[in-house]
Amino acid sequence: MCEVYRTGKQYADQAKLSKYEKLKYSDVDCQAFCELVLKDIGVRQPNGSIYNWKGSNDIARNACSWIGTKEDAIKQFGFIPIGAWAFIWEDKTGKEKERGYFDGKGNYSHIGIYVGNNTVRDSTRYKDSAGNYVRDGVANRNISAFNRIGLAKMLDFEVNVQYNEHDKIMSIITEIRNKLTELEGVIS
Repeated sequence: MCEVYRTGKQYADQAKLSKYEKLKYSDVDCQAFCELVLKDIGVRQPNGSIYNWKGSNDIARNACSWIGTKEDAIKQFGFIPIGAWAFIWEDKTGKEKERGYFDGKGNYSHIGIYVGNNTVRDSTRYKDSAGNYVRDGVANRNISAFNRIGLAKMLDFEVNVQYNEHDKIMSIITEIRNKLTELEGVIS
């Protein structure tokens, strides 16, 4: 079976489809969501089988051609590439060892797909202080909740430059709006 060529942008565009919002966390956890979107755009392993990692730690360690902080990504690429994986990383070697990793790289406890405009699409579940689910399944989250970026080996990110320039401009506009809001509060 021949491999299918896909871009990070195609991956992100697929992840944004509303059909995924029907999925609960019990249907697809964060890793399974990333795998499902790859499958849905036709990306398979060289042997033709779908990807099935052991969790976000496995993805970070074995499926990324590049991994670093958000700041590293901006320094290296000029932006966070659309379609990149966004991780929540903890420097907790105890958690890492619980999951069978003894390499000192920390614990990648969560993963999502960066879809542009400071937005990550992910699957998660959490409760409020009263114990009610405030989120259960696939939705959007601000990238500020994530602290590592990874580029999937099986996707092409070279063609993302033109799309990311727009995203870069939108991020600057958002920063300016936030600063103006801050200044309005100081002036008032």
